[in-house]
Amino acid sequence: MLTASFEYKGTKFEGLSEGGIRTSIICPSLDFMFDFGFINPDKIHIGRILLSHAHLDHSCGIPYYVSQRSLRKLPVPKIYLPKSLEPKMSQILKLYSEIEGFDYDCELVGLEFGTRVDLKPGYFFKPWESFHRVPSQGYTVYETKRKLKKEWTSLNSEEIRNKKDLGEDPTEEISVPLVSFSGDTKIEYVLENEDVRKSKILFMECTYYCEKRDVSRAREWGHTHFDEIVEHASAFENEAIVLIHPSKRYSYRELNDILRKKVPPILKDRISLFLPPKT
Repeated sequence: MLTASFEYKGTKFEGLSEGGIRTSIICPSLDFMFDFGFINPDKIHIGRILLSHAHLDHSCGIPYYVSQRSLRKLPVPKIYLPKSLEPKMSQILKLYSEIEGFDYDCELVGLEFGTRVDLKPGYFFKPWESFHRVPSQGYTVYETKRKLKKEWTSLNSEEIRNKKDLGEDPTEEISVPLVSFSGDTKIEYVLENEDVRKSKILFMECTYYCEKRDVSRAREWGHTHFDEIVEHASAFENEAIVLIHPSKRYSYRELNDILRKKVPPILKDRISLFLPPKT
């Protein structure tokens, strides 16, 4: 199966996203994937899933994922998801475990919006409320650095050293939103969340692109239409915007043609489609 890939300033992503069919976007360097809506045995080693919602095109691979990791005796994976989904997903996995006849070993973590979760040194993520037809959330991954506190900048090196010897920390953590993932949502997810708008990379759901499905129909089903992105183009401060989840009503060629014709100049050099190569 051909998959899409995207790289920006050394951060690589791969996967596939087709509206109503499957969505999973993997970040190998940070050992996580956004959603798991298609089954890819080669990615079972990825240790975390950041699940946006439970529609099957985003979640159907999870029982397989947990089962395969249990069979292969891999470390216990963590699946982060909307808090209201945790008991239901736990029940689903319990039933699959009974069907298969062995224990599923995983950690389900239901999250409140805005909860900080560390990924590895220098990185953490937070879930944010999204606007879909069912309980859902998107995610922002942050990169952190240590910076000398403002009140210490006037001190010389000896004074700083003396304060450090007394147990004082001269630095503070500075976090920058690196990548956001919208999941399925209306455009309010971007318009109402500063960290999403300012993320260096934004994976943005855009299911409909033309009159085949108009804006009102997109909003009725909790999705974003490309015309809305055009209308609010100035709101996007991201360095790179990657459009995901296109409806299968469009061929890949048609998507490229529509994007080329309708994208406004302010977004032209920053926006792209998450499509497999040679399309």
